[in-house]
Amino acid sequence: MFELQSDIREWINENFSKPEKAVSYLEPLTKIDSPVDYSRIIRCVLFLSERDYDSITVYVKKASEDYRYVIWMAEYDNRNVRKYNFNFGLYSQIPYSYSE
Repeated sequence: MFELQSDIREWINENFSKPEKAVSYLEPLTKIDSPVDYSRIIRCVLFLSERDYDSITVYVKKASEDYRYVIWMAEYDNRNVRKYNFNFGLYSQIPYSYSE
């Protein structure tokens, strides 16, 4: 079993009726060869999945092919402007602002 950050575990417990099922779907993300922490990728997948198990599997597959895809989909809007930063917890997300 792999370790999940507390915010991820809490999010899963609150948003999925079968938390262990959701966790098992996320496990392949811990094996991705990436310079990005797998917790960030998991947060992106959970955000994109909108509490749907089938969506988790779709985004896990996409992340396994190229993790940057799910990061871009979750953190940026359609104009490539960053909206969120999932290096931080799911409950501490605020719209991203660039300092000038």
